[in-house]
Amino acid sequence: MIAGTLALGACASAPPVAPLAPEVEAVRARLEDGWRSFKDLRTLAEISIRQGARSQRFAGVLLLKAPSALRFEALAPFGSPILVVTGSPEQVTIWEVAGNRAFLLPSTPDANRRWLGLALPTEDLVALLAGHVRPLRAPRTGALLPSDERGPSLRLTGAEGTQRVWLDPAGRPLAVEWTEVKNPLRVTFTRAGDDAAAAGGPRAIRLVTLDGRLDVLVEYREPAVDTGFDPALLLLTVPQGVEIQDFR
Repeated sequence: MIAGTLALGACASAPPVAPLAPEVEAVRARLEDGWRSFKDLRTLAEISIRQGARSQRFAGVLLLKAPSALRFEALAPFGSPILVVTGSPEQVTIWEVAGNRAFLLPSTPDANRRWLGLALPTEDLVALLAGHVRPLRAPRTGALLPSDERGPSLRLTGAEGTQRVWLDPAGRPLAVEWTEVKNPLRVTFTRAGDDAAAAGGPRAIRLVTLDGRLDVLVEYREPAVDTGFDPALLLLTVPQGVEIQDFR
């Protein structure tokens, strides 16, 4: 009873969150609508990961499906898979084909850190790889900032830290930066020059931690958006004989 009274008192004393200014909310809503309109993406992809002195490069097929499903199949030069990663709202599976082992993990930021080096929720990762930004949830404050070398931007602050999104003239994200969080991160998008080509998805996404320790470059070849591919393509059944480590 006393604990409940204290909790109610704390809630009562917390200052109410003021609504965002209409022009700020309009930009935030446009970003949200852009992400919510995305359905799927399929593409050939090259992923280069530099972490400290260690570098890795994978080339293969990437499938994304909103809101939080993905499959990346890295291929050897002669076409056989060497790494397969799938993500869903419930689980991330990492199958290291050459090592004959697989890891089953709950769908958490740490699971995505294991294969990509970035501790991101799967839904945020899918959004970024699709060329979108999920705006900060329940922002306490927001502001439109004047142009700098990247262009105009939207800044949102809340319990999740500070998010700043730079926008092109069409209102699409050019870059996003998270600060005041455990792992500050900047993501930049490279898009085709014309609207028709841009509708096919981004050409490259670069994800860099602000401390410079991690740099991930994802480049696409002939990305296709909203093709309605069969969701069964996202599934992965690890073959018998593979050593499975289940952390779920």
